[in-house]
Amino acid sequence: MHMTPREEILEHLHELLSIPSVTAVGSGGTPFGPETARALTWVLDLCRQLGFRTKNCSNMTGWAEIGQGSELVGILVHLDVVPAGEGWDYPPFACTQAGGNLYGRGVSDDKGPALACIYAMKDLLDSGVPLRRRIRIIFGQSEEKGEWADMAYYRAHEELPTLGFTPDGEFPALCGEKGIAELHLSYPLEGSGLTLLEGGQARNIVPGLCRAEDGARTWSAQGRSAHGSTPEKGLNAISLLMEQLAGTPVADFYNACLGFDLHGERLGCALADPQSGPLTLNVGMVHTTSQAIVFTLDIRYPVTCTLDQVTAAVTAAVAPYGVSVEVGEHMAPIYLDPEGPLITALLSAYQEVTGDRDSRPLVIGGGTYAKAMANIAAFGPILPGREGSEHQANEHMAQEDYFLLLRIYRAALERLAR
Repeated sequence: MHMTPREEILEHLHELLSIPSVTAVGSGGTPFGPETARALTWVLDLCRQLGFRTKNCSNMTGWAEIGQGSELVGILVHLDVVPAGEGWDYPPFACTQAGGNLYGRGVSDDKGPALACIYAMKDLLDSGVPLRRRIRIIFGQSEEKGEWADMAYYRAHEELPTLGFTPDGEFPALCGEKGIAELHLSYPLEGSGLTLLEGGQARNIVPGLCRAEDGARTWSAQGRSAHGSTPEKGLNAISLLMEQLAGTPVADFYNACLGFDLHGERLGCALADPQSGPLTLNVGMVHTTSQAIVFTLDIRYPVTCTLDQVTAAVTAAVAPYGVSVEVGEHMAPIYLDPEGPLITALLSAYQEVTGDRDSRPLVIGGGTYAKAMANIAAFGPILPGREGSEHQANEHMAQEDYFLLLRIYRAALERLAR
C-alpha cells in the first residue's frame, strides 16, 4: 500500500527512534558506541535516498547537503539521546501515536526535529527554488554527554557554516544561552556518617532516585526527574534523602549549603542579569569513591557573568566543611544580537508560518550546539506555551506540532539560503 507523505515521515521517525542511541564509550570505528554509529548510518542512507550529497566522517559525525553556492547554511542536530530512565507508559525506543501525541525517547530532543529538518530540505530540493547558499545538516553523536568531541572533529576537518541553527531549543528563536559549569564537590568519606551514597544518572537530569547505606542500614528516596536546566520542574531525590538523614555529617553539610535551592542561594552564587535571568543549580548526581562522597552539580549561569565568579563563591561556601571543589566540563555563555540578520530571519520564518507576532527571542539555560560553532542559534522545536518533555519519561510532542515544525524549518531554510 502506498504511504502518504505524513505516513512516510512517521514511519521513518519510528525507525530512527527505535535505535537506542545513548552515547557509550566506543572504540575503533564506533567512537561513541555501536548504536550511535547505527543511527548515523541510518540517517545518511535516508538522505542519500532523498537525493542529498552525504559524507560519514569516521563515525565521529556526518553530514548531508543540498544546493549550490560558496557559502553554507548549517543545521546542527544530534542523534544521541539520554537514557530512557524509569516511569514510561509507552516503549521508550519506538514512536507511539496516542491521544494526538507522538511518544518516544528523542522525539523532541533531537531525533524528531532532525528528521523534520531533513524533510524540510527535501521539500526545498523538490521545489526547485534557487538557493544562493548550500544547506548542510550536520549530525552530532555525543551532544548529551556534554563533551562534544563530535563537533570538535567537525570543526577540525570539515567546512564551517556561515550561519545556521540547531533545532534543539525553543521557538520563536534563542538569542542566548547561559554558561554551563559542571562542579564536583567532594566530602571526605571518613567521618561522613555513611558508607555509600548513590543517586542520579546524568548531571543534566534532576535525579529521581537516591540511596544511602551505613553498615547494615539502608535508606532511599524517590523524587521526580526533569531537565537539569529547569530544576523547578522536578523534585530532587538527593535533596529528599539528605533532608531525611539530617544529623548525619554529610547531610548536615548538604542541607546547610545546598538543600532544595535552585539558584545557589546558600552557596552564595545566586547571580542574575536582565538578559538571561537567574543562575540555576541542579545536583544531578552523587557517588561514593574510596575517599569521598562526590556531588556533581550542573550550574547554568547568566550570560554577563563568569565561571570564576561562580567557583569563587562556591569554594568559599563549602571550605568550612572540608569540601573540595573541582571544575569538570564547562561551556561559556553565548549571546547573539536579537536584531541581527540571523535572529531576524528565523523570527520572520516562525511568524509567517504560525501567525504569532508577539513572541520575542529568548535566552535559555539549556546548552545546545549553538555553542559549538559561530553564528548558530537554537530554533525550536518547543512552541510557546507547550511544556517541554525532553529528558523525562514519556517524552512526547503533539503530532500537529511536529508537522508544523517541518513548515517552519522549510521557511527558515529558504530565507537563510536565498
